[in-house]
Amino acid sequence: MSSCRYDFGITMGPAVQAADYLYRREHGKRHKGVDLHRLVVTVSCLLEGDAPARFDFAAQAEELDTSVERLRAQVAWLVEREFLALEGDVDGMARLWVNPSLAFAPGTDPRTAAARHHFPYIMTAEKGMAAEEPVVVYPYTTELWEQVYEAQREMFEDPPVFSRCEQHAR
Repeated sequence: MSSCRYDFGITMGPAVQAADYLYRREHGKRHKGVDLHRLVVTVSCLLEGDAPARFDFAAQAEELDTSVERLRAQVAWLVEREFLALEGDVDGMARLWVNPSLAFAPGTDPRTAAARHHFPYIMTAEKGMAAEEPVVVYPYTTELWEQVYEAQREMFEDPPVFSRCEQHAR
């Protein structure tokens, strides 16, 4: 089983660490379960263009060395806080949309997923975990995502690929 494809890259957004910051703040630094940053990258690596990531809980739990129950709880936490959107879960196979402020597939328009699920724009505070509020969340509006797109047009139209997904052979 592989968590990523050889020929695929993802562009990480300003909220890539935000989920982990919030989770550690709520659950303590030594929480049990998967590192949220690793989980976000794993889900992001499953993106195929503007489509949702197909996420097999059992296979990913094995890959991430955790239980299906813990993995489900962490995915539910990410969905509740709008880092992800869940669109169906049948027999342990889920369709997950990634908030484009976390990550997006190169060559896609982040406004598409943002509009579909009314994702907020999330970013880490300038001081990160040292800030009083380490994560800044701007509620969804079409105008906000248009401003984000215009301000970062070059990155969205010709994105650097920050993370190359690699095959994890079993």
